[in-house]
Amino acid sequence: MADTRDSLEFPREKRQKGLFLQHIRTTQEHDYQDRTPSYHGCCTIGNTPIIRLNNTSNRAQIELLAKTEFSNPGGSIKDRVAQRVLDNLKAANKIKDSVTTLVIPSSGNLVISLALLAPQNGCYKVIGLIPERTSEDRIHLLKSLGVEIVRTLIEAHADSAESQFSIAKKIATDLPDAILVDEFADGANVQVHSQETAEEILIQCEGRLDVLVVGVETGGTITGIARTLKARIPGLKVVGVEPEHSSVQDGVSRAGAWKVEDIGGNFTPSILDKSLIDEWIQVSDQDSYSTARQLIREEGIFCGPSSGSVVAAALRYIQTLPKDGNQKPRILTILNDTARNYSSTLLSDDWLLEHDLMDETMAKSVAYHRHEKYRAASVEDLQLPAAVTVPPAATIGYALDLMMTREFSQLPVINPTNRKLMGYISLTTLTTLLEEGRAQESDLVSKWMFSFLKKNNKGGGAPRYQMITPNTPLADLSTFFEKHSFALVTDDQRRWCLGVATKYDLMTFLNRRQSSGRVF
Repeated sequence: MADTRDSLEFPREKRQKGLFLQHIRTTQEHDYQDRTPSYHGCCTIGNTPIIRLNNTSNRAQIELLAKTEFSNPGGSIKDRVAQRVLDNLKAANKIKDSVTTLVIPSSGNLVISLALLAPQNGCYKVIGLIPERTSEDRIHLLKSLGVEIVRTLIEAHADSAESQFSIAKKIATDLPDAILVDEFADGANVQVHSQETAEEILIQCEGRLDVLVVGVETGGTITGIARTLKARIPGLKVVGVEPEHSSVQDGVSRAGAWKVEDIGGNFTPSILDKSLIDEWIQVSDQDSYSTARQLIREEGIFCGPSSGSVVAAALRYIQTLPKDGNQKPRILTILNDTARNYSSTLLSDDWLLEHDLMDETMAKSVAYHRHEKYRAASVEDLQLPAAVTVPPAATIGYALDLMMTREFSQLPVINPTNRKLMGYISLTTLTTLLEEGRAQESDLVSKWMFSFLKKNNKGGGAPRYQMITPNTPLADLSTFFEKHSFALVTDDQRRWCLGVATKYDLMTFLNRRQSSGRVF
């Protein structure tokens, strides 16, 4: 991620001018004026940094910027909307402590934000109407926040009885003290971005901006920001972004679905003012996910898939600009939410491969790191030293001395009769047991070893062991090390322990064979 020298929060040339003093008061209020802890999370909503995307844009004559809305405490731009909705409800005396229920049809982020703010705003209950597309990561987060979740059909049109909006209206009508929060129709969604987000941008960009690129779902963000900025910045171009097959811009139903979340829809929201948008760009799922991963990898920006959509659209828009212009255009993208809510999708190579969402560059990189860099090598090629073992009847004092002398972290435990692998003993575990007084040096290894033996039929369960042999491909061993710190190498029948392998052995092998270039 760009450092503070590249952040538009700290314009050096304005430090002696009144504008910068206003800038400090507005965007850094909590950092510079009040060092005391905030009473609750709403005090840290907003004032998100704008940074330069130095590595993503290949054209030096373009200044590509990103407002990092995922740095809000709830991980998304919806924190702003949630706080404004709550302020309006409280001003109207509609929230009753521990009695009110908020019913929210949403792709997920607004529900998260409102649930996070509940403890400081009346401990209201939350029911979220969440589409089936929503990632399991966000579902787990919502459950941890105590949200009652109702999953809804992705393809259901907003007017149908099966849509999240129709179901939400029915629930809000049937439940006592229930309030429907519809961000697709609530003017607070537009107001907060017009009055707060846009004002931050004006100050951070010093009033100079040529193009604004925003993902569109509810229409509140792009309508609110564009309304204020277009009135203050003559000639500003606004680009709306939606997924392929989405119908936000024209409301025409299309065949096909998209996987990227928090952007697009199958209807035109009532709060969207399309007259403020100069151009629409549709982005494929593959471009969205690949660009989001590129931002994580090359910029250190931990943003979600919809942010990938917005930056991909910005890069496509840049290609339409003249290359011989004298002025350096400044383009601002709004990065909606964090990648932390997408560990099972965006951050999973397996999921991206399964759904064909990697671009060619990323697919080649993954293939190399998983297979090609090992060139069909196996564990035998590691040339591991013979295993040093202990019998189960040895004392843990002896095992500790052996591990300390040989600088081992683990020792395989071998049956002295048939030399069969029984389990292993851990240096860290033994040291902790001795320090806590739970074990004595005279205790037998069998008492404290981790056993690979199968449980009996009454206990059920499977052996806690995965076979690693000299013939195991190093690609498989690398995958094994994603979850384990070491591997005990045995023969195919698991009769003898042949050696102990660690990730360090794998890295040493790669460095030895590939003497040049970065290999891990």
